[in-house]
Amino acid sequence: MSKIGILVASANNNLKLGEKLAQLAGELNVEAELINLVDLNLPLYSTVEEEKNGLPETVKELANKILGLKAFIVVAPEYNGVMPPVLNNAMAWTSRSTKDWRDAFNEKVVGLATHSGGGGQKGLQAMRIQFQHLGANILAREILTSYDKPLNEDTAKNMIQQLDKLSRV
Repeated sequence: MSKIGILVASANNNLKLGEKLAQLAGELNVEAELINLVDLNLPLYSTVEEEKNGLPETVKELANKILGLKAFIVVAPEYNGVMPPVLNNAMAWTSRSTKDWRDAFNEKVVGLATHSGGGGQKGLQAMRIQFQHLGANILAREILTSYDKPLNEDTAKNMIQQLDKLSRV
């Protein structure tokens, strides 16, 4: 059985969305691991920080988890039309902690999701660009929820099933 990682870059509604996706995965008998990037409390990445203190143990653990998975759902809010800093920071640290900066996501299958108080589409687009740059294969359909637009569970289940199927190839 393969496992899907659910990377969450928020402590509020996106965390609730990630938890719901993990629950739906369980209902589909798909193993999922929720990885709350906020709880990792990573230092802000910079070359100065890395040279001074090296790679934090938490980053090494995160990179090893990510390396061990073949599929992900990335759940993050849109902040001012882009990805949240916690996601970008985690990806920067992760890319520095593997042999090749693309190792963690290269050739992996990724679904994108957001709960947005605003539009959310620009944040999804920013995530799509970043994860494609890291070599990931991004699913065409995305999950976008808001206060007025609840999660379509059929769409979410379809995404989970696609990720499960593609991670077995």
